[in-house]
Amino acid sequence: MLATSHRAERGRALEAIYRPCVLAVFTNQGGQVLVAERVHPSSSWQFPQGGIDPGETPELAVKREMHEELGVKRVVIIGRTAGTIRYYFPAGLQTEIAKKYRGQDQVWFHLQLPAGEVPDLAKASDKEFQALAWVSPEEALRLVVDFKRGAYEQGLAALGILPKVADHHSQIG
Repeated sequence: MLATSHRAERGRALEAIYRPCVLAVFTNQGGQVLVAERVHPSSSWQFPQGGIDPGETPELAVKREMHEELGVKRVVIIGRTAGTIRYYFPAGLQTEIAKKYRGQDQVWFHLQLPAGEVPDLAKASDKEFQALAWVSPEEALRLVVDFKRGAYEQGLAALGILPKVADHHSQIG
């Protein structure tokens, strides 16, 4: 975990700790990716993601998180990023995670669902999402909030789902 001191907008020192987490990009046979609409705020779409618990490997974390968030018991790991992709929370973001962390360091996974496995939000223990949709990777980039877009471009490129792009908002570590 990386920690440095930053100054927040209000002049108070903010300890810049980056939350270790995983992010899942599911693809289907048609090359579409699975995005999820958050319950709060509504109309906010993203790839499923979640924290890595202490002592947990990224591979175990992504399987656990997909069970908790999407209700799936099995996933097929196609690939993952060699390092992490970082994004920063914008100043003034008032979520519990943004109050605790400066941003997130994500290990990105390319996943597929095995035959017979279907996401079911009714079976998800985390009630974070209200809808799921299969969209093109380009549409996923249009749907995600602005402060995550650079990380999404880098992650999709690193997984070979989109061509590589230059970006200054995120870092591959």
